[in-house]
Amino acid sequence: MMKKSKPGTRVTIKDIASAANVSISTVSKVMNGTGSISRQTQDNVKRVINELDYRPSELARALHQKKTYTIGLLSSDNYGRFSLPILNGIENALAEAQISVFLCNAGGCEQELKRHVDSLLAKRVDGIIVTAAKTDTRLPLPMKKNQTPVVYAYTDVEDENALCVLPDDIGAGQLASQHLITQGCKHIVQITGPAHFMAVRQRDAGCKSVLSAHGLKHYPLQYGPWNSEHGYAAAREILTRCPEVDGIITGNDLIAHGVLQALHEHHRQVPKDVAVVSYDNWQVITELCRPTLSSVDFELKELGRIAGKCLIEKIDGQVHRGKIIVPCYLQMSESSCRYSIS
Repeated sequence: MMKKSKPGTRVTIKDIASAANVSISTVSKVMNGTGSISRQTQDNVKRVINELDYRPSELARALHQKKTYTIGLLSSDNYGRFSLPILNGIENALAEAQISVFLCNAGGCEQELKRHVDSLLAKRVDGIIVTAAKTDTRLPLPMKKNQTPVVYAYTDVEDENALCVLPDDIGAGQLASQHLITQGCKHIVQITGPAHFMAVRQRDAGCKSVLSAHGLKHYPLQYGPWNSEHGYAAAREILTRCPEVDGIITGNDLIAHGVLQALHEHHRQVPKDVAVVSYDNWQVITELCRPTLSSVDFELKELGRIAGKCLIEKIDGQVHRGKIIVPCYLQMSESSCRYSIS
């Protein structure tokens, strides 16, 4: 049996070559996936690497390939509701390339953001991904003349050379309203978040286009905070002022939670009397609602995977710019399906 090195002794590429009875250059080619090496020799070298528990020097690899195999993830999402699933998708994309992530939370403060950018550039990261708690347009990173590749995920910038990976909020509005119409709803209202959010405006645009195409009335939006209390209060008001309402689209799952409570108190059966669809598909909320909540899922993990893949390609010299819109889907459940959940 092959002996492992003594504790505290670092295994070198020379040790691998000696144990495998090959040259140092052969070991290097096997590790880097270059050159024409027979399958038998590759398997032999990989077996020795595993048995000796060899760990390549990241510094040596970085110096050799002029890369640090690290990227920075800059987030202003203090609660992690959106950035964490995006980070999960990014890490999945970067794992195969053996790239590590420095996570920095700027908290929406420009001074803190600049400090993190300076720190990441000082670490010579290979690239940076910027994400946020909302898709609203922001300023590009203060990079000056630094050419480090940047990708914006779940946030938009007004820069023709920037690459932004964004959820399909217009499509989400179309999806939610079309679903309620197929369930027989003819009087659909929206109870949503603050009017200044880009997502609110885009979802309304998508919803309005579908309602207009079916000749249905577009009721004024009920704006307010992203919480259950707003949903409850707005639904109570609507049920009094517009008793004909038979479909409600809510800005997020928390708002929907309050809406369902108000409907229950007004003895409106869901979905028989009023069908409800939400956005975000936050399962900790949707599965606890009674009835369980139908909600549009923005595929944040997939959005992160795409952002990570694009950053790797930019690091490798490919040119990416413009906007990539990631499709969403409706997770149908009891709150909206009068006929079928299939």
